[in-house]
Amino acid sequence: MFSFRTPFFLAAMATGVVACGAQAPPGTTATSPGSTDAPLTAHVDTTPLQAAESLRVLDEEAGSTTASATTNDAGPVGIVPITPGFNASIGTTSQHDSASGWSSILTPNLAYRFNRHFSANVGVPVYTYINIYGIISRVPATRTAAEVDTYGFRTHKFLLGDTDLAGAFEAHPAFFDYNVTTTLGLPTGDDDNGLGAGQVTYNINNHFEKPIGSYFTPDLELGIGDSPNLDDTRVRKSYIDVGTNAHFQLGVNLQLPFNISFSSDAYEDLPLSTQTVTSTTTNGKKGKQLKVVTTTSSKSVGEDNGFINTLDIPLSRHVTLSGFYNRSLRNKIDTGGFSLTFLLRAPPRGRELVH
Repeated sequence: MFSFRTPFFLAAMATGVVACGAQAPPGTTATSPGSTDAPLTAHVDTTPLQAAESLRVLDEEAGSTTASATTNDAGPVGIVPITPGFNASIGTTSQHDSASGWSSILTPNLAYRFNRHFSANVGVPVYTYINIYGIISRVPATRTAAEVDTYGFRTHKFLLGDTDLAGAFEAHPAFFDYNVTTTLGLPTGDDDNGLGAGQVTYNINNHFEKPIGSYFTPDLELGIGDSPNLDDTRVRKSYIDVGTNAHFQLGVNLQLPFNISFSSDAYEDLPLSTQTVTSTTTNGKKGKQLKVVTTTSSKSVGEDNGFINTLDIPLSRHVTLSGFYNRSLRNKIDTGGFSLTFLLRAPPRGRELVH
């Protein structure tokens, strides 16, 4: 499960080399097992300039962890690897919204970083538990009475949502960090139950941020697409919106002690064309009394604004506990919850790689 770059693997290799009598590489010194001069160690002779250059290269490879790893809102730092290579993760989320109650979502994710500029990731939500509003019982028609349907929430299990396929480019000019993420929504979701768009959707998001010191990072996002559901996949809305829209977001990220990260953002999703909204609740969108999985088309129905707060607490290098709260001001919906994210490949500690 763990990468072969772990200290245990390196230590085993070093022990095997010395045990076989291998000579120390040029520029190093080593003592034999029978020597009483010093414990068995290997020392690399480096100058301060060489050490500084090694740290600079590592920092360049890692780039900005906030810009490179979190701006496509896939989850905590590390889902998209900071250094080149592959990573896999799985997130388990329990969330509650004021429209449909509790739901549980399992999200496996695969990611690959090609170099310090390009990365890609793909994930698909699996709704292991969700309440969907619809017909729960039906009384057949008779000679004297029409058919009568009773509506309410019914629990469904193991339904798929749309797959998110994202590619990102990042750059780090002198005055700010920049990331552009293009996301495709692939129609794998159960659109009969309002969990999918029923078509391919897209979103292009430009993220700018400027660290001020080591703890405070303001950020700005400008984007366009045909589904705001792709803007932030941490929070799963109780409706699917399809139609050209612009996305604006302004916020701040705080780096707290023990590698804890907190972010708070205000956002606006502004429709630019007719929107098609599919909801599974009676109040998935303000003013829309929906009895079943219903589609409504208009320009204004897709507008949304509000704020979202997230808190990431690393429990270990491979496990992160997250909490989030989203308040939709326009639709008057509150969504909050928590998640655990498990990483196959932990984020590297750059300074530990150079001794």
